[in-house]
Amino acid sequence: MTPGIFAEALTAAREAAGLTQTQLARSANLSLSSLNRWENSGSLPKRENAETLDRILGCDGTLLARHQEAKDGFSIPLWARSLSRIEPEARAAEVATPGMVAGYLQCPSLASLLFRTARPWMTEEEIAKLTALRCQRLHQLPKLKVTAVFPLFVLDALSQDIRAEQVSTLLEWVDTGRVTVHLVPRGSILLAPGSATTVYRFASGEVAVAGDWSGGTVLAERADQPALLGAVSSALAAALPARESREVLEGLR
Repeated sequence: MTPGIFAEALTAAREAAGLTQTQLARSANLSLSSLNRWENSGSLPKRENAETLDRILGCDGTLLARHQEAKDGFSIPLWARSLSRIEPEARAAEVATPGMVAGYLQCPSLASLLFRTARPWMTEEEIAKLTALRCQRLHQLPKLKVTAVFPLFVLDALSQDIRAEQVSTLLEWVDTGRVTVHLVPRGSILLAPGSATTVYRFASGEVAVAGDWSGGTVLAERADQPALLGAVSSALAAALPARESREVLEGLR
């Protein structure tokens, strides 16, 4: 058990809400001593108390997720944690990946292979947890619709068994109506964006852009957004229409 993961998230959420420990304890009908102990990593609250705190602080499940990680003794990696507040609020995401299937849409075999290659020092149990985290993410974001664009050669390069599983996963997501896939055809080069880039769109009309760089998933500064938005638009323009992309996927079954 690693209560520090939850303690840090609880303290940050309380301070962001502008509440003192006393005010939060009163609002949640909890003892001040318990809240103080939880924030100082002395122990973990029961799940029902974590749910109450998550609701009162408006965390949309992120505080509860930290509670589960602390209970399991497994900390969510930076690439997943950095977008924890943005993803639940976004209603659409356009994901352009020049060299891989978007993380949201990866099948377990592909995700496991990628994690094992990138983190050879990890145990099989740790790889399995990361794989589950990645492959379950879109299921945990029921309001998010995804448009994904990536080169067809990405699928060509996979082994036959992984390719078959990945194609089936993509078609299953397309059938839900939540996912649209645009494949860049063979013989075409996707020059932009240079790394995986995601444009998150909100009901308010605002956007946030995230890129996968050497430091992990990083949110772009507002001044950098126009260039990244243009790169994602260029990628979509270079790809096949959704209907043709689906036909190609069907042919790869």
